Amino acid sequence: MLVPIIDFSAFRNGTGKDRRELSGRLVDEFKKHGATRIVNHGVSGDTIQKAYHWSEQFFKIPESEKEAIANVRDANPQRGYSYVGSEATSKANKKGEDGEFEICEDEDVAQDLEDVKEHFDFTRDGDPDYPTPWPSEDKIPGFHDWMEGVFLPECQRLARDVLSAIEIGLDLSEGTLTGCMESHVDELRIQRYPPLSTETLKTGKIKRCHPHTDFGFITLLFQDITGGLEIEDRANGGWLPVVPTGEATEVGVYISDTLVYKTNGHLKAAVHQVTAPVSLKDKEDGVLPERYTMALFAKADRHAHIGPLSQFVTAETPQRFDDLTALQLHNKRVGQLYDARPELGASLVAPA
Repeated sequence: MLVPIIDFSAFRNGTGKDRRELSGRLVDEFKKHGATRIVNHGVSGDTIQKAYHWSEQFFKIPESEKEAIANVRDANPQRGYSYVGSEATSKANKKGEDGEFEICEDEDVAQDLEDVKEHFDFTRDGDPDYPTPWPSEDKIPGFHDWMEGVFLPECQRLARDVLSAIEIGLDLSEGTLTGCMESHVDELRIQRYPPLSTETLKTGKIKRCHPHTDFGFITLLFQDITGGLEIEDRANGGWLPVVPTGEATEVGVYISDTLVYKTNGHLKAAVHQVTAPVSLKDKEDGVLPERYTMALFAKADRHAHIGPLSQFVTAETPQRFDDLTALQLHNKRVGQLYDARPELGASLVAPA
């Protein structure tokens, strides 16, 4: 079974019937895997390649420059540079008694598992609550202006198009999801995975990224041709490799925790991990090459209530999730990555 690739061009250029058919297919795939891939979506291959170029340039700047803009490892939205091993995705999700991955509500997960990746997280300029610390202009001229002023807005537009399609596919009123994204607090991450030996992977303690779900509405994930990304195979157990095709506009779309809350679990988040590419799975002395990815985490407004919509709560499917705000869920999830969990209980229940 492969993660399909869907031509998204009909959403912008097709008839109403075309849009409905495309939206229905997207939602069908999300119900199977929590993820799919799309092409011809409005972000050009040239733009994506330029973003990879800037990503590579960023990770080449001096360590002292990156350390000067380090992300604070607390429960707030991530901003700035995170060193290799800083983020522990293994602490965010666990397998429940039914064998399904779920959000951790406690600390009964292994605490000695490490992710081997470094990343830089940013949002739009003018965020009044969580501004981004950028590298100095003289160290990487043009990086800030292009990534924040060009690439981020294009990804934000695409994310809203996909969420509009999800609204259609779920028979929701227009704006049910996109209407609570007016403050544009989405986050964009550029990420580098350094070379890693297959021998190190075999210890079981280290992966490029451990199994986890993301925290927003959806994630748009661009990956280079290296490979190693896998999603949970819900039908058969195990993992499905998401092998890059090399198509210039290919981007993965992953259902994330906030949308799970909104739909009362009607849509489940995509559990994904990064390990060895298929070609290196059985190599005893192989080396995983350097890998780059970019992700847009599409977020609801921080004050927006994300409890289940009424149409997804029935006698057969009672309400599964508290009516938190998007920021409350985000604080809870980010705090798990850094052992900086906010107080649970009343403080996580959104005000009326």
